[in-house]
Amino acid sequence: MEPRFALAVVSSEDGFIARATDDAPQNWASAEEQTIFFQHVEAADWAIMGRNTHEAADKPYRHRIILSRRTSGWQRPTQLWIDPSRLSPGDLPSRVEGVRPLGAGLILGGTTVHDWFLRHAAIDVIYLTIEPVTFGAGLPIFTGQTGNDPEAIVKAAGFSKSDERVLNDAGTLYQTWRPASRSFSSGTG
Repeated sequence: MEPRFALAVVSSEDGFIARATDDAPQNWASAEEQTIFFQHVEAADWAIMGRNTHEAADKPYRHRIILSRRTSGWQRPTQLWIDPSRLSPGDLPSRVEGVRPLGAGLILGGTTVHDWFLRHAAIDVIYLTIEPVTFGAGLPIFTGQTGNDPEAIVKAAGFSKSDERVLNDAGTLYQTWRPASRSFSSGTG
């Protein structure tokens, strides 16, 4: 069975996932977003992220695959560091099967990790939360994105919105996006 990969991303209303690499979403995201985020984390077999995202919220007990060109191998019994340069998302299950099968992977960022999965057409669903905050500058959802509307950015990446709800009185939006074409949602690259 091929793994399914979901991208969980929280964005400012001007299209940034953080002000800087050490700006963890728990510092600015709503309580409602954090509740949904941890539901996604609990439902996933493995969380997949870059080094900066991992270091911003290190959780030794969580099953994580950390994409890094600097470090490789098992750094903890639950955390595998790998260089993604010669791999595709479809290679990940075989790397972790002896520890825990990878059926549902949760992509947590940052931008370079988002780009890697997008480049391999391996994002099966995007859970996008848009917080009513403005950063003015920061880390984009995807490299090379044009404009600052998170919805337009995700749509330009090849996704269609399938659901939306308002999470709180402040106007935090929670959306589900799916690949716009069947060929895009192949699950592996």
